[in-house]
Amino acid sequence: MTATIFDIAIVGSGPAGLSAAARAAVLGISHVLLESDPNHAADTIFRYQKGKHVMAEPGIVPLRSDVGFVPGRREQLLDSWDREILKLGINLHYGKRVSAIHRDEHTGVFTLHTEDGAQYQSKTVILAIGLQGNIRKLGIPGEDHLRVQYTLADPEEFSGETIIVVGAGDAGIENALALAAQNTVYLMHRGEEIVICKEANRALITAAHKVGKVRICYGARTIRVEDRAGDLPLSYVFNDKDGETTIPCHRVIVRI
Repeated sequence: MTATIFDIAIVGSGPAGLSAAARAAVLGISHVLLESDPNHAADTIFRYQKGKHVMAEPGIVPLRSDVGFVPGRREQLLDSWDREILKLGINLHYGKRVSAIHRDEHTGVFTLHTEDGAQYQSKTVILAIGLQGNIRKLGIPGEDHLRVQYTLADPEEFSGETIIVVGAGDAGIENALALAAQNTVYLMHRGEEIVICKEANRALITAAHKVGKVRICYGARTIRVEDRAGDLPLSYVFNDKDGETTIPCHRVIVRI
């Protein structure tokens, strides 16, 4: 066990974790920032779609963090954070997935255990882990099929496929629009109209639907995903106002 007892241990290096660690570094407070990924910080934003425009909302709230956060492309934001981590001297440890935290009742000191066997001690713990590790799945047979995925890093990776995108929030709409350039895309939406997204995204996906670039299926509820024979390896089965419908496809991308 390390002999060092930090003042603050921060779990998760997204915007909140980076901000906490940066403030500690600026104030000269002993700290350690633990990130589960072995190669990069801000894993949630790193997993955003390639080229995605990241908003800095709400704009009326003053930024008090010691790391910058301005609207821009995903790649620009991540690059600026990497530079600020070095500039500020943030004590960031990569590849440290925390598996347990225990508190000594006598000293009040916390011990953080990581999956690789390391241990860290700290007087205070900040949990800034977000929800990336708790992705909402479909809850139907086939939700864990190898061709059912819950993130999309690079839309250009797929070409000439028939792809089902489930979920008409901003992530689903942006994925569908990007994929439609070189694929046949169906966007599945549980509601009868698209309301849970930015106005600009709603306008873009509505226009794409009108010209046949993306087909939106309203009132759609997924029943199952299963293997099928032929060039299209999956059957995506759903219910809508017309009853049960099956669409043969190459893959399903879930953004719910």
